[in-house]
Amino acid sequence: MSSSFTSFKESVKGTVRQPGEDGYNLSKWAPNGTKPSKIIVTPAETEDIVKAIKYARSDGLDIAVRGGGHSTSTASATDDLLIDMRNMTRVRVDEANKIAYIQAGARIRDIEVATMKYGLAAVIGVCSQVSIAGYTLGGGLGYSTGSHGMAVDNLVSATVVLASGEIVKASNSENPDLFWALRGVCQLVQAILFKDLTTLPDYVYLPAQLPQVVEAINAWRKEQKDHEAIQLLTTRAPDGNPCVIVGGLSNSTKEDGEAAYNRFMELGPVQVTNAQIPYIEVSNQADAFSELPGNKMIVGAHIDVFDLPQVQKSWDTWNEIVKKAPLSAFMYEFYPYKKVATVPIEQTAFAQRHEMITVLCALVWTDESFTFKARDELLRLKSVVSGSSSKDAQESLGYVNYADPFCTLNETDEYAKKLFGTNYPRLQEIKKKYDPELVFNKWFAIRPAN
Repeated sequence: MSSSFTSFKESVKGTVRQPGEDGYNLSKWAPNGTKPSKIIVTPAETEDIVKAIKYARSDGLDIAVRGGGHSTSTASATDDLLIDMRNMTRVRVDEANKIAYIQAGARIRDIEVATMKYGLAAVIGVCSQVSIAGYTLGGGLGYSTGSHGMAVDNLVSATVVLASGEIVKASNSENPDLFWALRGVCQLVQAILFKDLTTLPDYVYLPAQLPQVVEAINAWRKEQKDHEAIQLLTTRAPDGNPCVIVGGLSNSTKEDGEAAYNRFMELGPVQVTNAQIPYIEVSNQADAFSELPGNKMIVGAHIDVFDLPQVQKSWDTWNEIVKKAPLSAFMYEFYPYKKVATVPIEQTAFAQRHEMITVLCALVWTDESFTFKARDELLRLKSVVSGSSSKDAQESLGYVNYADPFCTLNETDEYAKKLFGTNYPRLQEIKKKYDPELVFNKWFAIRPAN
């Protein structure tokens, strides 16, 4: 162990761990998304991050950052130095100004607990285990999208540690170019008023009822309100048989919520849950999926055609895959997107402003022999899901926070160009200014301008 490493380790207020030491923790939701890091730094304060970056650069070490550990890619993994944000989870709420000061490692559940004390909620996701930083910087879809837009559009400012180790603020008034780039590629998110009680219906159907379910969803979409959302999930029931689940949310009274989803009750589901729960409990509803064992890989698809032939083809393909990866699923997400689409594409780096339906495809498996086939099978499912839609939809990488199979393919900037579109040249100029040596090179790495 070198004297420089010893000095670095002793200077960090958090922890610095190497393989074999107590506290060395590589765990992620997807075990296949890890790498055996030589050093894991778990910072207790921002200055620890500065020290970690400076040490890594002085020693020629690659750097990765892990937020909540919920990614299925290796964008948050490295063989060298991993900065693990899991202990930086503080949330402070400025009730008067409706501003939440959130550290990057805070998870959705942490934020809900802190903000709901004041009758507020942040614009956050639907899964309690996801951390705020990656979720926000990749856009941030969720149940509040219809009423308040994406998380990235509610970001007020951020505290950023640059590749040089310098700590800067980024907002509309400080380093506005960096702030523009962050919103698509953090410590302040606007909080919003929410009704404390939320109607959360859940209807389970047999596969034979799929035609009626698709018809009902399309009828509901014509009347969908901004505070309403549903998800159509294809999965296996606990008894191993395939099923279709329509789950939704209405941030409204119980009566209004039940009226909004009554058409799904009339279809005769085999199981019904129609409860009104505190908003603070909403994201916990996905915990069962977060706790599934085994390897995992996800990808998103965009579609602009949702009809029975399209859904049936996707179902048939999924039904083949689950014979090899039994806990796999795919899910259509029907969030109102008008508020997102009205933001000019050049206003933030986030470029997915089109009104398309987002679909999440997720493979889960425990048979290691399937690992080498998983990516191809996942992309086959994605291709079928979007195959009936427009050329733009078919060529889309899918919602950026679901684009795990593409985000680390950085030998060229092909996928980064595809993701950011007309915003990419400006991102290159900003990368040249703040990270010209490509120190941060994991997730859709931007090539600095020449």
